Amino acid sequence: MNIFTNKHVVVALLVAPILAILSYFAIDHMVGETPHAAKAGSSYQLVEKPNCRYNSGRCGLKNGEFELTLQAEWRGHTRMLLQLSSVHQLDGVKVAWAEAKEGGWEAKPVDMQATNEAGTQWQVEIFPEDPQNNRIHLVASTNETLYFGDAAMAFTRYETAFDQDFRQ
Repeated sequence: MNIFTNKHVVVALLVAPILAILSYFAIDHMVGETPHAAKAGSSYQLVEKPNCRYNSGRCGLKNGEFELTLQAEWRGHTRMLLQLSSVHQLDGVKVAWAEAKEGGWEAKPVDMQATNEAGTQWQVEIFPEDPQNNRIHLVASTNETLYFGDAAMAFTRYETAFDQDFRQ
C-alpha cells in the first residue's frame, strides 16, 4: 500500500506547512517588540555593525533610525583623530577608549568637540595604546535622550593594498 494514497496523509502534508507559516507570523505579532519613538529622559543602546571588527576604516553604531559613524585618522604612531558623523543633530558626545586591565576595563572619558554648526560632525584626538585590543565606549545626547554603545577599535587600523605593498 502506497502512503500517498491515504487522503489523511495527503491533507496533512498540504496543511502542515501552511499552519507552520501562519503560526510563525502569529507568534511574532503576539510577542514581538513593536518599534517606538525615543522618549526624552530615556537611554538606548547602540549596536555595533560588523565593519567595526575589521580593518575597514569606519565603524557604524545603530539603533533603529539613529545611526552614528566613526572614522579614525592616525597622526603618528600614538595619536589618533577620531571623527563622528550623525544624521541627527547631537547635543554632546563623550567617548572613552577602554583598556583591558586585571580588574576589568579601565576607561578614560573625554568630550568630543563639534566641528559644524548643525552638531552632526564631531571629533577628538585620543592616544590609544593598543587599538587591536581596546574598545571604544561612546555616549551621545540628543533631545534629552542618551544613546550609548561600545565597539572594537580594530577598524582604526585601516590599510589599503597600497599601504601593505609600501611596507614590503
